[in-house]
Amino acid sequence: MNTLLVYLLVSYLALSVQAVFFSGIKPDLVLILVCAYALKYGHARGTVYGILSGLLIDTMSGFVLGPQMISKSLTGFLIGSLKDHLFQWNLFVNTLAVAVFAVINLLCVYAIYETFSSVSFVNRSLEISFMEILYTVIAALVLYPAIRRVRGEEPSV
Repeated sequence: MNTLLVYLLVSYLALSVQAVFFSGIKPDLVLILVCAYALKYGHARGTVYGILSGLLIDTMSGFVLGPQMISKSLTGFLIGSLKDHLFQWNLFVNTLAVAVFAVINLLCVYAIYETFSSVSFVNRSLEISFMEILYTVIAALVLYPAIRRVRGEEPSV
């Protein structure tokens, strides 16, 4: 349980870093943390961490509770399950997984906002969504050595 609290604190710090250093389009650092946590602890604990970190994001936004909780918990569950079925987890697989789940996360949040609130993303530029995914993938590439260290692997690529 202590590890979960540490990861939640790191999620809060990641959200603070995003708010201070990025304006406009931001990488989803919490998504990367959910992926790292689910890789280390499996799908059950990854789902719980996804729910709690998503709740943190939703409460900080002050708008609708649920979109980030659902998308992050889905990511935690699927990454944790995917890890069990892959032979090797390396830089390429990690980057591909983060890119795919960044897209799934974005689509899930958009669908929930469209369904349960008056927010519409119909006229939103696809370039903005693409840049969010690209920034998240770049952040995952930069943080990959740290993620490997946290998982107990050698930091070599």
